[in-house]
Amino acid sequence: MTVALVLLVMAAVRVWNHRGPRWAQPVTGPPAAALLVALSGLTPAEAGVVLSGLGYALSGVTVIAAGYGLALLIPPARRALAAAEYPRPVFTALVAVPLATVTFEEVAFRGVLWTLIARDHGPLWATAVTAVVFGLWHWGTPGAVAFTTLAGVALGGLRHIGGGVLAPYAVHWAANGLGVLASALVSRPRPPS
Repeated sequence: MTVALVLLVMAAVRVWNHRGPRWAQPVTGPPAAALLVALSGLTPAEAGVVLSGLGYALSGVTVIAAGYGLALLIPPARRALAAAEYPRPVFTALVAVPLATVTFEEVAFRGVLWTLIARDHGPLWATAVTAVVFGLWHWGTPGAVAFTTLAGVALGGLRHIGGGVLAPYAVHWAANGLGVLASALVSRPRPPS
């Protein structure tokens, strides 16, 4: 019953993300995550909202930053990054991504849902199920679903070895937020020489 309630709240948040006003999403992401923890019956610590896994978090962010740095040096990757448009890239990377997207998704998928499934079926099963649901959450092309499912496996693995949501949160933010900043870096107009 608890997993069904969690999935119902997650679905409501997903609808809000697509139908609600964009300006409100950074404000509602963290309270929605807290509501999910409260409705699950888990304590924040049980849901993985702890400061555990800092080394994994820093390592993951470093790897992703290096990957974007490398992408900036490769012309096709640089063109792909330049194709994305973010009218307010700093706000998007430092406010919207962490508050409207990453906080809720990490608490929901790697915090609450992962813990509820792991408690009854173990961490491997929790990682597999939450990865599939995470992929479907990002429904779009089959490639996008497959990519986010694989990302969900990596994030679930970080949840398990890191002991909480800090490492997957940091890696998830780095993948999205640093991507926005890298895109803005290559798509901003250059001064005439």
